[in-house]
Amino acid sequence: MYVFFAQILTILLPYGAGDTLSPIECESHSFETAFDTNVHVEASVSYPRVPETSLLARHVNEVVQKEAYESHDTFVQEMSTPQEELWEEDADERTLRYDLSLVHSTPALMSLYGSKYQYCGGVHGSVRYITKTFWQQDDTIRELSLDDLFLPGYREQLFRHCEDYFKLNQCGYYSYDDYSWVGFNPKDLDAFLLTEKGLLLIFQNYVVSGYDDYPTTLLIPYARLAAIVNPNSPLPVDHLWTTGIP
Repeated sequence: MYVFFAQILTILLPYGAGDTLSPIECESHSFETAFDTNVHVEASVSYPRVPETSLLARHVNEVVQKEAYESHDTFVQEMSTPQEELWEEDADERTLRYDLSLVHSTPALMSLYGSKYQYCGGVHGSVRYITKTFWQQDDTIRELSLDDLFLPGYREQLFRHCEDYFKLNQCGYYSYDDYSWVGFNPKDLDAFLLTEKGLLLIFQNYVVSGYDDYPTTLLIPYARLAAIVNPNSPLPVDHLWTTGIP
């Protein structure tokens, strides 16, 4: 049985027993766009720019900047024409807030965390939490997914243990007497960070709980994952799963 620690992720990214995974200070690029159609439109974007002292740093800067601008440009283009239908519950504005921070950095590994909030009408907006982990081996750089780290079939195993924890501790939707309707499934294991204490899984709103300003998270110590680690993973897992990230 794996041991999990559940908590709400705040802007300081707390995890484990009183620890925080705080954003790393570095140069930040921010810009805003505002205009009016038949509603007021605002788009604000903030993303880090790490010192370009390595191939990894240059790659991270290029990817992060490109995705930040794409999010901004797509939203602005969608909002540039008047809204066809305005309902009574709609506010008279449309909003994008895109924020990303560097939360871990070594010569070979960089991780970023942030969120993308959009309000396009209705009772409230929507937010999606962003996680990115880049790893360099020689001259090759890749953005890691959980599939890169674990053996085939790992999603089912991780899912079962996550759901068991939520049921046992009555987290979110699992606090109801009847939670048979909950749609949580292995595909929802998509956002994660590699921290010094373990693998931090981040769950989007409406996966295991309702709309909130912060996601539900689960921290799993690396030692608890040894049985499902892929020995051919691109990451040096023997060190990682026994000692954590240096």
